[in-house]
Amino acid sequence: MPHRSKDTYRVSLYDFAGEVLVACPACSGRAMVKSGNFGNMRAFDIEGVRVVCPACGYSKALEKTPRRSPHLIFGAPVDPFFHLPLWLQLECCGGLLWAYNAAHLDCLRSHVTAKLRERNGFQHRMRSIGARLPRWMTSAKNRDTVQRTLEKLAMRL
Repeated sequence: MPHRSKDTYRVSLYDFAGEVLVACPACSGRAMVKSGNFGNMRAFDIEGVRVVCPACGYSKALEKTPRRSPHLIFGAPVDPFFHLPLWLQLECCGGLLWAYNAAHLDCLRSHVTAKLRERNGFQHRMRSIGARLPRWMTSAKNRDTVQRTLEKLAMRL
């Protein structure tokens, strides 16, 4: 278990939106929403977003309508683009613990298990993972339960 976390105030949820694991709408298996270069908003192309299921072959591209742009949702247990339920989600301590992918899960694990969470000059970065987690998830009294739940999620990868 790491004793300190130094990077969770440097990354945001948007950094993990490139590949999001979801439940397939056709077979309920593990599918992936790929958004390519979402981290680079200047070069991001909404037409490159696609959901693909290797189990049943389901594939769908995000359509851009001429009247309005797609409604993106961040900070909920659904993928930001298609709003499909996330593959990595479990009830924990009266809340819902979720992650977009393995890298997001590792970031959560690093922050939650750390006894010392350093901001390193990033105290005003309110959109960071470290600043946006709910209190029940970061509470020392829930640390073991949240850690066990994160391990259960990791087994779903």
